[in-house]
Amino acid sequence: MPGGQQPQKHYGITSAISLAPPREIDTQYTKKLCDAMKPFGVFEDEEELNHRLAVLGKLNNFVKEWISEISELKNLPPSAISCVGGKIFTFGSYRLGVHTKGTSSHCSDIKSL
Repeated sequence: MPGGQQPQKHYGITSAISLAPPREIDTQYTKKLCDAMKPFGVFEDEEELNHRLAVLGKLNNFVKEWISEISELKNLPPSAISCVGGKIFTFGSYRLGVHTKGTSSHCSDIKSL
């Protein structure tokens, strides 16, 4: 690189490849794909979706509690402990809503891909 600069490293969530909205043909292909997959029972129903969201919410709370407990063990002041926190981030196909039944997916979740 010019000037001896190293390329900037990115950790965690990367930016979107494109922020453009889907074209009409993209929406049509997504509908065709969903219609083709529905007979195979790969999409979650509302009850399964709600259960997954409840589990993720509990897991997120456990992480926050754990971080607070560790902060107390490290003798951080109460004012600092109230400011620390953590969050669970889903990623990959799970984040995109394009995974199989038992891990959740809805056609409506992937309509904007």
